Amino acid sequence: MNVFITGATGFVGSVIAEKLKGKGHKIAGLARNDDSEKALNAKGISPVRGDLGDPDVLKRSAREADAVIHTAFSHGFDDYDDAVRLDRTVIESFAEVLKQTNKPLIVTSSSAVLGETGRAEADEDHAFDRNSTRLLRGEVERDVLRLPQIGIRAVVLRLPLFVYGRGGSSFLPFLINQAKAENSANYIETGSQRVSAVHVEDAADLYLLALETSTAKGLFNVSAETVSMKDLAEAIARMLNIEGKSISEEKARKQFGKMFEFLSVNNQMTSEKAVRELRWVPNSYHSIIDDVENGSYRRSMK
Repeated sequence: MNVFITGATGFVGSVIAEKLKGKGHKIAGLARNDDSEKALNAKGISPVRGDLGDPDVLKRSAREADAVIHTAFSHGFDDYDDAVRLDRTVIESFAEVLKQTNKPLIVTSSSAVLGETGRAEADEDHAFDRNSTRLLRGEVERDVLRLPQIGIRAVVLRLPLFVYGRGGSSFLPFLINQAKAENSANYIETGSQRVSAVHVEDAADLYLLALETSTAKGLFNVSAETVSMKDLAEAIARMLNIEGKSISEEKARKQFGKMFEFLSVNNQMTSEKAVRELRWVPNSYHSIIDDVENGSYRRSMK
């Protein structure tokens, strides 16, 4: 199968591309600059020069592919609504050329759209927190879920805040760097906030299942475990040989800035639907706690 991937040099997208190549698929990846192009060439992936703002490039690439996997997203926190509007335009470009083909279009979303989920794990029917600043991306999810009506096998994979492994991702390195700067791994108040997590290898496996399962369509949560923010902070503390410490909400707002909203709420999901319908079995390469203390994050500190 010829697969076009946006974000093929990113944290999740690069692992997806690696696994697809391992199964004999041919991969083309969007390359926005020389460095991205070199990185893709080095992995045997055909680079397509352009970026998310190039609709003609996106349409041509989607038209030539047997499937599209869209993992790229602009993560600038200062212009989130602009990033979501761009994402919506990208999906519209893909839909324009994929309609009536029944080709797979797999789109990435985030559990951030849910906001505060409470103490129970949210399923795919869980209502969005209307106070979530990420609500607009939830509307993009709904756009994608309507695409089967025009003959596209559309899938949304909703990743948790904490996708971890290989010493990478966004939130864990942020927390580790904050702990280094403060000389303590801080959590907010009691630290009882619970968040979902998944290893990047397990997440990539689910993308492949969504691609290769001909009946797969709709929304799937992607979560393999939940962890409290206190437990996560204390694991970081043990890794860095510093203390884990509770701080007030006021101090946390100052320290974490715009990341505060993600670190101060319960944001957890159940993936029973993916397990049931796609036969997804997370292999638990490490728990997130073990990977911080003894795995890829500890190794990345050396």
